[in-house]
Amino acid sequence: MTTTFVTLGRRRISSRAFLVRCYALAALILITHLFQASAAQPVRTLKTMPPPKRVHVPKFNAVVTIDGELNEPVWKKAAVLKPFFKNDGSGRERENTEVRVWYDDTVLYLGWTCQDADIQATFTARDSKFWEEEVAEFFITPHDLGRYFELQWNPLGGVFDAIIENQLDARGVSKSFQGDWSFTAKGMKSAVKVKGTVGNSEDKDEFWQVEVMIPFADLGQRTPKPRDVWRANFYRFNRQKNLPAELLSWSPTLFPGFHEPSRFGYLEFGK
Repeated sequence: MTTTFVTLGRRRISSRAFLVRCYALAALILITHLFQASAAQPVRTLKTMPPPKRVHVPKFNAVVTIDGELNEPVWKKAAVLKPFFKNDGSGRERENTEVRVWYDDTVLYLGWTCQDADIQATFTARDSKFWEEEVAEFFITPHDLGRYFELQWNPLGGVFDAIIENQLDARGVSKSFQGDWSFTAKGMKSAVKVKGTVGNSEDKDEFWQVEVMIPFADLGQRTPKPRDVWRANFYRFNRQKNLPAELLSWSPTLFPGFHEPSRFGYLEFGK
């Protein structure tokens, strides 16, 4: 085997040793550059983030049919939550999402409208992993940020309901969480309306809607009193063929995931 030598100053070393030194120097330069770039970026903490969103939830006495239509007059008077943003704070949603919210003496009502040119869904069984496709999600807690309800609905009428136990560190950031999927919101009703063809990416769809009623009893609570404030957030997984998936939220957590209850928005109940 032939060995090639390289002269460095007064030293003569093999070409293999020379390459090793070059690689080591390049790695050192790269690490130094990355460290300097990281140090130049401000450290994002809960205290330096913008405050979570807040909404006034009106109270009405009205009768609605849970059919996905959202055509009763009361829906026009409901609080409107829009636009949605990418959860990491990197910009606006690609397609519009809107949620309407109101309540009465026993029930919280939600009306979702999700514009969607490519509606994707196959799951229908309760508590499926709907987030692997397209889904609308609602997280809510009356008091304890470490324990909240996670409710989901997909374009095929699939439903997910669970109680989440979330361990937060001293800063209020999630360390880990686990869900009790055995929980069932027995009185909850929902219905979906779709304008398009679910699961066919070759045509152009328009939107899907979800109409939901959630009895406060399903959340283990009495009806909120005026000026009571609960914590909640609204999320959406939006997918389209040949485009990156969007993790969207009403009040962005500005963390990689949705399960950051310290970043949930505020629901202030009205009269």
